[in-house]
Amino acid sequence: MTDTLWITPGYPWREEPAVGVFYRTQARAVARLGRSVTVCAPTPWAPWPLPLMRPRWRLHAATPTLADDGDVTVVRPRYPNAPGEPTWARPDRLIARAAWGSRKSWSGAKVIHGHFAITGLAAWRLARRAHLPFVLTFHGSDMNSWPDEHPERLADLRAAVRDASAVIAVSAALADRIRDVTGVQAIHLPIGSDHQALRAAALPRGEARQLLGLPDDRVVVLFVGNLKPTKGIRELADALLGLGDPFLGVFVGGGVESGYGRGDPRAPGRLSYVGARPHEDVVRYLSAADVLVLPSYGEGLPTVIVEAGSLGVPVIASDVGGVPELLGHDRGTILPDVSATAIATALNGFVADRAGAAAAARRLADFVVDSYDVDRNAARLVDYYRAAERGAT
Repeated sequence: MTDTLWITPGYPWREEPAVGVFYRTQARAVARLGRSVTVCAPTPWAPWPLPLMRPRWRLHAATPTLADDGDVTVVRPRYPNAPGEPTWARPDRLIARAAWGSRKSWSGAKVIHGHFAITGLAAWRLARRAHLPFVLTFHGSDMNSWPDEHPERLADLRAAVRDASAVIAVSAALADRIRDVTGVQAIHLPIGSDHQALRAAALPRGEARQLLGLPDDRVVVLFVGNLKPTKGIRELADALLGLGDPFLGVFVGGGVESGYGRGDPRAPGRLSYVGARPHEDVVRYLSAADVLVLPSYGEGLPTVIVEAGSLGVPVIASDVGGVPELLGHDRGTILPDVSATAIATALNGFVADRAGAAAAARRLADFVVDSYDVDRNAARLVDYYRAAERGAT
């Protein structure tokens, strides 16, 4: 029996520990407030012999259909999808159908919470079928670029937003974008981080470096996220290759850009790609880092910046999405553009003024602990759930 059903495009598990970590953080916080939470993360059906053909299909086939994640129940019903999941195939309909088929696992639900555009549309369809109120949260790319790339889905998107009991944006910039696209004013409510758990898991820098096999005499420049072109991976790697000593770039995450630049003769000792890691390892890398760099071309509200702030790690990031909300007022360094030159200039500035960077990191820490606390923000979210439930009676 559950009272809160989430529909998400993914959720962490053993083989994909980095997928949707922020869902886990918020879902656990909601559960701590006494709500019984079931996360439904429909997964593409991968019949034999597809798992033999591609690693992605092998992961789909291996994903557990039912699991407990602490106080959160996770179900992953299968649905058929076309390669690449094009919008003309209406995957939201198939996702909603799969979620409906798993309804025994979320019987008793009083409210549905959909995350991201496609699964948000699925939540809208499911809520209508189940006669339940629903809440939508947008996280960034799903609203910043998806409506422009798929204008044929705008009517559905606008209808879902209008029908929602509450529409949530993880950054103020994203709330403005939602208003511009749909005409509905969204609620600015970041997910936040579990600051107490982060600090309990953090290590002294020397101990973290020893554990991770990182040298003591390098400036460790950390990137955490999906290694894809829109994250500025090449620009960061090129900057590090050009700078040389004392910089070492450590890239935590998986994706098509993994290994970029390793064939360069300057790469040994300059670039380290360590793959996707579970969240506890991410905290260790943050503990070991001198500076976090996130040179993305687009973001919603990067959780890793909030976590870096919580742990006192200086941050350099691009001027996109909710980044200025985090790093403004001299809480970090905002890049003027996404280029190897701009990143190299910022890194040289960091080394030249370590005291200034540390002071900015302290201001960021104060800010995120006050405004980006997952338990405090989850309590606000639960208030929206209760209002939705009252409105449905």
